[in-house]
Amino acid sequence: MAKTLMPTDGVSLAAEANRTWNTVEVDPITLRVIGGALNSMAKEMAQVLYRMAYSSLIRESEDLGAGIFDVNGRELCESDSTPMHCGSIPAYIRGVNRKLAGTYKPGDVILHNHPYHGAAHSPDYGVIIPIFWEGEHIGFAGCTGHVSDIGGNFPGLCMDVVDVWAEGKLMDSMKIYDGGVRNDMLIQHILDNVRTPEQNRGDLEALIACSRIGEKRFVELLEKYGLDVVMSAADRWMDYSEEMLRSRIRAIPNGSYEAPIGYLDDDGKNRGVPLKVAVRVQVEDEDVLIDLTGSNDQVPTAFNVPFEGSVLPVAVSAIRTILLDEHLTEEFVPQNDGCFRPVRAYAPEGTIFNPDFPASCFARFSQVNRIFDSINLALAPVLPERAIAGSSAALCAIAYSGLAEDGESYWVYIEINEGSYGARNGKDGMDAVDALMANTRNNPIEELELNHAMARRAL
Repeated sequence: MAKTLMPTDGVSLAAEANRTWNTVEVDPITLRVIGGALNSMAKEMAQVLYRMAYSSLIRESEDLGAGIFDVNGRELCESDSTPMHCGSIPAYIRGVNRKLAGTYKPGDVILHNHPYHGAAHSPDYGVIIPIFWEGEHIGFAGCTGHVSDIGGNFPGLCMDVVDVWAEGKLMDSMKIYDGGVRNDMLIQHILDNVRTPEQNRGDLEALIACSRIGEKRFVELLEKYGLDVVMSAADRWMDYSEEMLRSRIRAIPNGSYEAPIGYLDDDGKNRGVPLKVAVRVQVEDEDVLIDLTGSNDQVPTAFNVPFEGSVLPVAVSAIRTILLDEHLTEEFVPQNDGCFRPVRAYAPEGTIFNPDFPASCFARFSQVNRIFDSINLALAPVLPERAIAGSSAALCAIAYSGLAEDGESYWVYIEINEGSYGARNGKDGMDAVDALMANTRNNPIEELELNHAMARRAL
């Protein structure tokens, strides 16, 4: 189930267009209005999600992503939240399409978290809603968020587990609403298999509401301008973002740029056995390949990385962030499928960055942050004005838990301890932030005191 590729190949998250509309000319003003509407609806989706969610990771840290996509998973717009979440949603959609394409109905709601079929990792619930226009399936509204617990052998987080099933409850393209009919028994089964059923219930409803508002807003846009105009404008915006990124890539001399070999301390179980991270950036005209050949073999713990749902979004986000830095780019360049097109990634099968099924992939974040940091370091000699000094490129997550007062369920609190960004040309670095692929916020101590038994008992 892992990717089998030749070293000269690479996989991109960019999807092929499957047109169900007529391409028309869109005047510049309408183009900009539709672009602004897409940007606004993605932000509104994220606002709904983090305001409604129960778990602190989504509600306070904003560990989430949301956007609108076409039938093949091409990203039309995304929220200003976590690059990892937003960048993985096209892979979620491809994972869902492999089972459900051709079966979608108005009113469907799909829940998905399978790390070998597109999910960033299993705690990131994805909710996908197909969008219909005049009886035809024309796209998706989708979002993801990190929930507090998915079952498994440890509350909240896991490391020393034998395979992907031991991580917790896997949902592979499950219709929790089928044609508008809610499957309460299936939802109850999911909640019965986690330690935090009330939190997960609230998060699930928030994810559904987030995707529904995206569906509603996109249909409203279609009602105003029509399918041909909206999708033609979306195509123009994607082509524009692609050309802007390619123009920056063309300015880099062709060549192979390697970062110094990096190391992770260990796999979380075999202490003192470092794991190798090898990153090479191949620039050829207007295309970039991120080659992870030479990185460590996969490990027997949860310290592996889903290739499509985690490695590919990192490759795209790193290149886009370095070359289209908003501080250094005068033009507005939206994040959409166009940014995925010039960037590919390759990782040998059976390594930590492309593990063989069913290896566990739960604790994958420090590794992908190391990829981002290494891409930055590899390009620093040819992009000295844009690269930053090495960041912390890691995080420490600690799960606190205990039996709730009812004696039947748990409280679970996951504390994400961030590091710092490296300095850049003319700018100091930033302290105590979740760097690179996370972009999440520290959880306020007041929220911990208010909502978790750990803090209340300590007081």
